[in-house]
Formats: sequence, C-alpha cells, structure tokens
Amino acid sequence: MRAAVGTAVGAAAAHARLLADQEEREIEHLMAFIIETQLKKLQRKAKYLEDLERLMEKEHALLDESKDSIIADRIDTLQRIFASGISRWKDHSSLGLPV
Repeated sequence: MRAAVGTAVGAAAAHARLLADQEEREIEHLMAFIIETQLKKLQRKAKYLEDLERLMEKEHALLDESKDSIIADRIDTLQRIFASGISRWKDHSSLGLPV
C-alpha cells in the first residue's frame, strides 16, 4: 500500500512539475510578446518625435526667413523715407501734420 501511495504521490508531483514547466514557458512567451509590443510602441513614438523635430526645424527656418524679410522691408521703408527728404521721424512739419 505504501508503494502505491508513493507511486501516486510521485506521479502527481511529476504531473505538477510538467504543468509548472508549461506555465513557465507560457509566461515567458507572454513576457516576450509584451516586451516586443512595448518596443514597437517606443519605436513609433521615437519616429513621431523625429518627424515632429524635422517639422519644427522647417518651421523655424520659415520664421527666420519671415523675420529677415520683415527687417529688409523696414530697412527699405526707412531708406525710402530718408531719400524722400524727411530727415527726422518727429519732423511732422514737412508732412503737413499738426505739431
């Protein structure tokens, strides 16, 4: 009888170990899947940020061009004003404006 009980306990232990090994492999598989999924998400976010950075660099370049254009327009306007004979901004008499 002891031999039968020992055999049954041994068989149950072996079966339990087999189930534990299967669950461990399943957990490893799921962990690998989760890690791969998270890595893909990080790669997508990195690409998004790189695209956003390129877009911001282009926008910055356009703003610099606009700034340069505005400055050039102001300089041109001032040169035309001075060339027309208006010597000072506060000299309103030549413009016919009240003092």
